[in-house]
Amino acid sequence: MTLPDSFTQYTRQLMGDALFGRLLDGLAEEPPVSIRTNPAKCRLKPAGGQPVPWCGCGYWLPWRPAFTFDPLLHAGWYYVQEAASMFLHRVISQYVTRPVRMLDLCAAPGGKSTCALGALPAGSVLMCNEPEPRRAQILAENIMKWGLPGVIVTNSLPRDYARSGLKFDVVLCDVPCSGEGMFRKDPASIGEWSAQNVERCAALQREIVAGAWQCLRPGGLLVYSTCTFNARENEENVAWICSELGAELLPADCDEAWGVGGSLSAALPGPVCRFIPGVSRSEGLFMAAMRKPADADATEPAPRRKQKKGRTPAAAPAQAAWLRRPADFDYFSGQDSIVAVPKSLTPLYDTAQDTLRVVHAGVTLGTLRGRDVVPHQSLALSVELADDAFPRAELTHNDAISYLRRLPVSLPEGTPRGFVLATCGGAALGFVKNLGARANNLYPQEWRIRSTHTPDGGLRPALFGSGWTPGNPQTTQEEQTEQR
Repeated sequence: MTLPDSFTQYTRQLMGDALFGRLLDGLAEEPPVSIRTNPAKCRLKPAGGQPVPWCGCGYWLPWRPAFTFDPLLHAGWYYVQEAASMFLHRVISQYVTRPVRMLDLCAAPGGKSTCALGALPAGSVLMCNEPEPRRAQILAENIMKWGLPGVIVTNSLPRDYARSGLKFDVVLCDVPCSGEGMFRKDPASIGEWSAQNVERCAALQREIVAGAWQCLRPGGLLVYSTCTFNARENEENVAWICSELGAELLPADCDEAWGVGGSLSAALPGPVCRFIPGVSRSEGLFMAAMRKPADADATEPAPRRKQKKGRTPAAAPAQAAWLRRPADFDYFSGQDSIVAVPKSLTPLYDTAQDTLRVVHAGVTLGTLRGRDVVPHQSLALSVELADDAFPRAELTHNDAISYLRRLPVSLPEGTPRGFVLATCGGAALGFVKNLGARANNLYPQEWRIRSTHTPDGGLRPALFGSGWTPGNPQTTQEEQTEQR
């Protein structure tokens, strides 16, 4: 691995020769593979997995399975995530002890949002945002797969949140950065690195945090993170947040054995967390937790003038019976869909509809096709789907992969006609419409597996409890590998 000279010179000076040498050794090693299970769907542990000590549902794996070809990944039973990114679970568990309203401002592809959902106390609600439209769709896909209803996904700019008047108890700013911490995982990022980009990122990060600070309630928790090494984007920015915005830096509960380092810059002597390859079992990550003073100016900005969109709660439709607890939801009918929003989320949803661009919220029950309501993929993957709402068709692994490729599938003999929930290993994958002679595959076109690659030995599932089947470790273009 050939690193840019200016990066090497700066980072060696920042870390010192000994620590920089350990970083170089780490970058030459094979990256660790880790996943985080979804406690709302999966109570099992991966065979051979070693627990990630700072996240109760995180595991390192002894090899890299062919994740793309595991239906349980697509069913939202787990998420492939770099272990250091799971440290958010530790911070939230330490400082959040009651139900809260949380914002993940730069959330795509959804790794830290789904991690937060596993740590937040019951009754909490989450808004996660991604400014770039295509990435916002990927974020919405991963949130739907996770299956929890108390989430709103938006595609808005950080300044739109600052103008919205919305206030949150917890704000996560996992800001865009120069990506030095991903050099080992993504060699292409080495060629994209430059000192000028570091400076651009540092300035953008301050702009994002300044807007996010306006959304944070007095006494609220701000979590700032990057996947980079330099102090410009890390310690110096946190020092700026503390001096200019008045944040109080908070310590994170760490064990020395984890290899989590602290500040490397005299600009910030306080407690922060650094993950460095070769020192910690992870890629590079920086995280700092801060408190907004309880006596900070509590004046809320005036919300933008509301532009009513006709989104008022309606009487519970017949499709409400598809949910386990229909009385816990409010129902909204749009031009082509029926959305069920948890009552605890409704006030936030109402404001978001008028001030932000909402991509997904709660559970989309179905889309309107003439007089018919076609059940939605969001419902299929939701933990709120009633067990008896639809007949189920258990697919073989090969048929499940065909279904996820959005190809024709053969249903088991005796499958009732009409809308049917396709499953594999008991995990819900999505809907088909059984017409008798054939079945229409209703899996979302934009979610389909595009790879035509088949792992050596056939399409074998990586099932929990039966041992992980590595298949061919070749990584396909669309495979979800370690994600932020």
